[in-house]
Amino acid sequence: MNATTREQAETKVAAMAANLNDEALCLAWMATEDKPATKELAIVRGWLMDELHRRLGDDLFDEWLMAVDENGDAPNPLAFFA
Repeated sequence: MNATTREQAETKVAAMAANLNDEALCLAWMATEDKPATKELAIVRGWLMDELHRRLGDDLFDEWLMAVDENGDAPNPLAFFA
């Protein structure tokens, strides 16, 4: 994949993520939890994190990243939306 094609794909995926409501975005994130680590999964999680960061803002995004639940797992990001 050349740089132009990659940029076009990233733009398209960013637009698709932006069209998800908060719940659907968080469900998409949670669906990637506990999956085997692959390059593709890392890329998808990066795209989802970009959109979560955009919506939550710096402070809430950082709070979510640092949070852990009673099991030591990352909580559902939906809890950080007002």
